[in-house]
Amino acid sequence: MFSKRVLNFEESPIRKLVPYAEAAKKRGIKIYHLNIGQPDLKTPEVFFESIRKRTPDVVYYSHSAGIPELREAFASYYQRRQNAHVKPENVLITNGGSEAILFSFTVVADPGDEILVLEPFYANYKAFAKIAGVKLVPVVRQMEDDFSIPDNLDRFVNDRTRAIVLSNPCNPTGVVYGERDLRYLLDFVERNDLFMIVDEVYSEIVFRGNFVSAMTFESDRVIVVDSVSKKFSACGARVGCLITKNEQVLNHAMKLAQGRLAPPLLEQIGSVALLNLDEDFFRTVRETYRERVEIVIKKLEEYGLKRFTRPSGAFYVTVELPVNDSEEFARWMLTDFDLDGETTMVAPLKGFYITPERGKREIRIACVLDKEVLSRAMDVLMEGLRTWLKKFSSVQQYLS
Repeated sequence: MFSKRVLNFEESPIRKLVPYAEAAKKRGIKIYHLNIGQPDLKTPEVFFESIRKRTPDVVYYSHSAGIPELREAFASYYQRRQNAHVKPENVLITNGGSEAILFSFTVVADPGDEILVLEPFYANYKAFAKIAGVKLVPVVRQMEDDFSIPDNLDRFVNDRTRAIVLSNPCNPTGVVYGERDLRYLLDFVERNDLFMIVDEVYSEIVFRGNFVSAMTFESDRVIVVDSVSKKFSACGARVGCLITKNEQVLNHAMKLAQGRLAPPLLEQIGSVALLNLDEDFFRTVRETYRERVEIVIKKLEEYGLKRFTRPSGAFYVTVELPVNDSEEFARWMLTDFDLDGETTMVAPLKGFYITPERGKREIRIACVLDKEVLSRAMDVLMEGLRTWLKKFSSVQQYLS
């Protein structure tokens, strides 16, 4: 009755616990949402002002590649902010970064082909791969090695390998790959006649080191994905882009873009203004998330947890819990635990892996709450973990 393709789809690890959260709310429980990367910072007013001033009489289809002003704005942004030589004709506007990833997979790989992915990775890459009919092959990274890129990537390559995909800064680990890492990856893909797909949606949220865009390399093997979602707190606008200096990739992606007609017009108009914001705006965003990440790390240390990431970018902290199944724990927090009528919702990390058993004890914490609220949420989460360990764990090393 239903296709094998949809029956084999996994539920989103970020959203699959939503029914339990909704049931908890009906019971009067307040939930601190640490599960999803929905920024709480206000979307800049220039976004709305631009739409109000420029709203046409008819909300028409835009060009399938996006309105010229937005393609120009992305190109200018990359030249100004990332020191990358990008032209408007290198930019294809998409319905969020998600569509840009899907387009990239579909353009470079046939059904049954393989795309390498640095593991752990943004869980929705699995869904995009399923839709495109391609197989994701995990390149395992270890927390104890700071999730560094392993040597000898060539061992993962076969005659069906077509690309490698990564996010930089990385969701969920917060690792920021610098120029040396990117050059290593570029040498790898050029040597093996592959593509490098780099998801740069968190590029402005970097606390340590300097961000280097893959678009700074003059290579036709590089495809960059970006969006206004995270850096501008405009996730619901669904405006992203695919950027490459490979004319053939753009031409083929354009066929897909024409098939879905056009990106949303009004949101494109608003996004032009966002891309023209200056360093003062980005500095505030970076500092806000840096402070929040530090709050989470401090709380983890106070409660005696040892294994967690210290992100250099993005706004997530990955934590290994002293539990056998983090998804079971996360669900229990919604169904059976509250602290003075409050509980938390986190993202179990197993869905961010392909390798069996990996991530089963890990969670991702999204630092998208105000500092005081985030601090309280961490206390609730840690008290929940303390209660869980006392009730269910044979491990005697409880939290401090």
